[in-house]
Amino acid sequence: MLEPVQPMAEEFSLPRRLLRPRNLSGVLARAWLLCLLLSLLEWLTPLAFSNRGMSSGLHCGIWLLSPFVAQRRPELKWLPRVLWGSVLLSLPLCLLLCLWPYGFGIIPLSYQYHFFFGTNDSNATWKTEYIYARRSGAVVALQRCQYWSLQGVDAERSRTVRIRPLTPLMNWITPAEEEHPAGWTMVDKNAVYFGPDSAQYYRADALKAGQQRCWQEQQRLDNTAGPAPRLELPAATQRGVGTLGFELAGKVWRNFGHCFDGKVCADYCPARVSCVLENGDPANPSYSFRIMTELRAGPARRQRLSIWLNHVTGPGVYEANSPTDARNDYNLELYDEVTDSVYSQASALGNSEQWAGPTAQFSQVPNVARVTITRLDADAQVLSGTFEGQLRTTNPRAKPLPVRKGRFDVHYHLFR
Repeated sequence: MLEPVQPMAEEFSLPRRLLRPRNLSGVLARAWLLCLLLSLLEWLTPLAFSNRGMSSGLHCGIWLLSPFVAQRRPELKWLPRVLWGSVLLSLPLCLLLCLWPYGFGIIPLSYQYHFFFGTNDSNATWKTEYIYARRSGAVVALQRCQYWSLQGVDAERSRTVRIRPLTPLMNWITPAEEEHPAGWTMVDKNAVYFGPDSAQYYRADALKAGQQRCWQEQQRLDNTAGPAPRLELPAATQRGVGTLGFELAGKVWRNFGHCFDGKVCADYCPARVSCVLENGDPANPSYSFRIMTELRAGPARRQRLSIWLNHVTGPGVYEANSPTDARNDYNLELYDEVTDSVYSQASALGNSEQWAGPTAQFSQVPNVARVTITRLDADAQVLSGTFEGQLRTTNPRAKPLPVRKGRFDVHYHLFR
């Protein structure tokens, strides 16, 4: 008598039982299989979800739903033990390493957190910042992300990729060898122009157009001969209005030149200021500032000024009595585009005897430079004060130019 033949499908009972659930446990086991397949697609192929939260949700699903897979298939009872053990056993080790002076444990902890709870707003998520070119919905873009590393917090990485949308939820992302491939339409715009908020990139368009108009107007004035504008010293305020001015050899020097203020072309471009926190001790903070501005008043007067203020601890008087003091603590540097000359305070403090022409003369300019900080507001990020000193080229026979009645009132940006 012939033995009854068992159906071959019994050998493949795992997929069939998972795909044909009869109860809630079966539904959850099938959901686990779906999370696993989609995650493998993202890990092993260029497929990427447009929302990082979906990837995080799939990763959580693989761990949270693994007990239901073990319940339906006893031969897979090891699965939740391995998955949860890999996470729970690594936590004490990471926490222990966090106590090490260099905090090595923070790095794996940050990666674990991003793996399970990352969103589009997370620093470690790749963000599209610039679009180089596009063709039929696909774009060549620059992406950046920040992550924890041994070199410091939030080390930045960047990459140039081709992004091809497959569905509203999925993109196909591959490395791009060129920023502007042949046959692609050049874009060269920030990614904000392609965001869902149309009002945002309309404002960006208007700002860019206004800046372009002001730049063209400034170029025209730089090449048009005419009477020099009458300049006046700005008021000595303490509100962070972006002004800087002084008298240089008896003539007014101040921030002047066309720039777009959001509505019209203004004549006074605000001074730009960067600030670095040298000492982060809350009881005794120390700052380093660099103030930059320019004067553009026709073809005969185009100059750029930089002021360095180091080791600033608060309101008070800071002096420089030598070139070393000027380079280390308080220095002025003026670049004249017309004559291609550089004037600096460090050069002026190099000699108490200056030369004017062929005859040696003792300089009447005090051999000291002084800045008085009247306001340093770390909350409002406002720096105000007055200054005086002198400028001279590196030519030892050049006459020093006195700097008097200097004042600045600026808003600064802090870089930690």
